[in-house]
Amino acid sequence: MKKTNRFNGLIVVLIAITALLFLTSCSDENGSANNLVQTYIGGTVGLNAYLIEGMPPPMIHDSGSFPFGVGVAIENQGEADVGPGTPNPFVMVRLEGINPEQFGVTDNDVKKVLASPVRGAKRNFDGTIFPGEITSVTFEPLNYAPDIHGNTQFVIRADVCYDYTTLATATICLKDDVLENIEDTSICSLTGEKNPQNSGGPIHISSVVENPMAENKIQVNFVIEHVGIGEFFGRPVGSDDMAETCDFSVRNFNKYYVDVEVEPLQDSGLTISCSRLGGTNQGRIKLYQGAPTTVSCTVERTRPSAGRIFQDLLNIKLKYRYGQFIETPILIQDVTN
Repeated sequence: MKKTNRFNGLIVVLIAITALLFLTSCSDENGSANNLVQTYIGGTVGLNAYLIEGMPPPMIHDSGSFPFGVGVAIENQGEADVGPGTPNPFVMVRLEGINPEQFGVTDNDVKKVLASPVRGAKRNFDGTIFPGEITSVTFEPLNYAPDIHGNTQFVIRADVCYDYTTLATATICLKDDVLENIEDTSICSLTGEKNPQNSGGPIHISSVVENPMAENKIQVNFVIEHVGIGEFFGRPVGSDDMAETCDFSVRNFNKYYVDVEVEPLQDSGLTISCSRLGGTNQGRIKLYQGAPTTVSCTVERTRPSAGRIFQDLLNIKLKYRYGQFIETPILIQDVTN
């Protein structure tokens, strides 16, 4: 009787292991398939900045007796390339919270612009992901010169200000006859949410909704939404990159602007016009106090068609300047006594 029970128990264990292996195999296959149909890696971060360990140290000395440095690592977790020679050339790191003169440097020494490009993350054709590159910016040597009376604490903050771009894609339905029928909806529908995909970045297209308007004409409404943790600004017009250095003040009237471009469709017989973009397909939009904002566009056929129904990709490009910061306390010890 005991041998029978052991045998039955062994069979149960083998069946469980087989089922687990089967489920794992199916999960891997489904995961690979899902990766292949995803346009972008996604995510809500462009550049991720963090302090290098030990830079700055948690504690320094007064009277110029303790040289130290501040190091900021910058990881490009989004999907846009940044730095010189890229569509997002401006990347600046600036130290705040300290008086440069007291630390033996000038105002120019606590502000550095990235000198080389940093590639973003990429999705390969087979679904595999290449992570973005990492670089670093250091400020050294810093040395606190004043002779203080008793220990005191400062907060050092590193502001990171950079250009970034988000690409969004949605599949829309195009049809000459605005009447829906069962045969057509098996291909696509002229009505409803189109579930956009976004490249990694702190500003997204969170919704795309399509509706028929008239013969050869549809309306597409999309929502621009801030999904990051920092602040965004309009990019400077012209070659003066320093015209906007991510001033977080409420007095900065350049906050909450985004440059929007709805890329033309591949069919030359289709035109796109957006009322908030001055009747064109590109322009600058302000998100009131950073809140989600809807843009309405019309897609219209300007030449006769043969009554076809098909799907096409609607690509939207968002360009902006983004600001975020990291900070840490640093204790200055009075060692002169």
